[in-house]
Amino acid sequence: MTAVPAGPRPLPVRHGRGAKAALAAAVATVLTLTGCSAAQSGAAAGTDVFTAAVVQTYTTPPDPDINYDGPGLNIIQNTYEGLVKYQDGSETAKIVPSLASSWKVSKDGLTYTFTLRDGVTFHDGTPLTAAAVAAAVERRASVDGGPAYMTAGVTDVTTPDEHTAVLTLEAPDSAFLDYLASPFGLKLISPTALKQHAGGDHAQTWLTTHDAGTGPYELTSARTGSHYELTAYEDYWGTEPTFGTVDLEISQNASAAQLELERGEIDAILGNLNKSAFESYAGSKAVSTSTFPNMTTQMIYVNPASKAFRDTGQRERLFTGIDTKAILSAAMGSLEEPTSQLFPQGMLDPAADDQGITHDDTALAAIARSAPAKGRTIRVGYAAGSADGKAVAEELASRMNSAGLKTEAVAYAAGTIYKLTDDLGAAPDLAVFGVFPDAGHPDSWGRIIYTPKGGLDLFGAEVDGLEDRLDKALTTTDTSAYTAVARSVIDSRYWFSIGSLNTTLLTVPGITGTREAQNLLEYNVLHFAALGRS
Repeated sequence: MTAVPAGPRPLPVRHGRGAKAALAAAVATVLTLTGCSAAQSGAAAGTDVFTAAVVQTYTTPPDPDINYDGPGLNIIQNTYEGLVKYQDGSETAKIVPSLASSWKVSKDGLTYTFTLRDGVTFHDGTPLTAAAVAAAVERRASVDGGPAYMTAGVTDVTTPDEHTAVLTLEAPDSAFLDYLASPFGLKLISPTALKQHAGGDHAQTWLTTHDAGTGPYELTSARTGSHYELTAYEDYWGTEPTFGTVDLEISQNASAAQLELERGEIDAILGNLNKSAFESYAGSKAVSTSTFPNMTTQMIYVNPASKAFRDTGQRERLFTGIDTKAILSAAMGSLEEPTSQLFPQGMLDPAADDQGITHDDTALAAIARSAPAKGRTIRVGYAAGSADGKAVAEELASRMNSAGLKTEAVAYAAGTIYKLTDDLGAAPDLAVFGVFPDAGHPDSWGRIIYTPKGGLDLFGAEVDGLEDRLDKALTTTDTSAYTAVARSVIDSRYWFSIGSLNTTLLTVPGITGTREAQNLLEYNVLHFAALGRS
């Protein structure tokens, strides 16, 4: 089981300008190995059915204004579409057209004008018009789920004609287009379906087991937390999918899913395998393996209340003593790449956020001899359901013990790890934690990880003036403005990014298009329309 991301978390305040403060949360969760149901009969290789085991829990409704966890993107991203998106198969976060064929941004950064594609219909047959954009923005605000903050700055939506939608913002926001492109960003939903099935909850009940999107697949069966069936939409505006049916099995048991794959009873396992399980298939004739880069980043957090690492110099010596390359090689192998950058790789120019850490083999032993650490037991926390967090935390603890620092790795339940600030004195000295950002823009990372209101500042560490720097950077389209943000965070030495996790995929031989079916911003997710069978 690799990774961590997916699932709901505390909802933080973003920048709070205007009448409605924007809520923000990058997505990070602890993935647990639970629940495996048997593969559907008739879904074996050689048919037009593609069956995938999703080895992680998923019980959130597949409603694009509610879903705020990773596993649900396997449904959302195949049934719904937004105005723009990040390019699939690319190792950079490039924004490309989706339902909008083109767009323009005003010089003052307040007005975004989108031209919609012709010939697009929703799954209920309703033609796509600009009215759907206005309805989608209104519904997202009314439902007010986790992703609502992404469009909270929109003050007005006008529709000059059926194929033009104009969105006006209350203040310049250089991250806005990225949030529209986000996997959790605004998705267009049939206004007809929203009206017909509105009920008393803006159609939330109906969208628990149905979809009303424009994507290449329709949701045709949903057994929450167990099985989801997607069927190719006959009138899809884009390229017709090869597979007429996709069966998603929510898996309880990784080993059972692996056995089904080896027998050819299912076509793929989406992520969440540990190093030994994944690498055991090297050279296999029955199973094909692949990895794809991802912005998910694993970090070491330092508790500001830790008596062993209370000042900047002590924290910097700790970071220099951590041999990240050796630790990740031993704990994660090909599932994670070491990084020297603070932000996710590719988000900023490498020179802008290089952490400036050079490994020193003697540093940990020197810390062990120092007064602040001498005689203490250093605790390294990790999220209980995260196999990668556990593997890295235990490897780190082992190396610290070998250097003379008495250290133990300690698991924290998913809910508990978000509440460490309730009692910093009882909290661990360090935490190993992995997160993926909501979008490819640096604001979606910096504000959420490094500010106490951000939701994922696990120990509530503060950097003076950081929110002001973030606010200033947000008003410009020049990402070099985030250099000052990165430098102030790096200088504090409260956070140390150590590696970039890869998406992992196991398939039966002959499945094509897997690279084109993956996205840098989505963890363990496939866009099934890109797949084929040789």
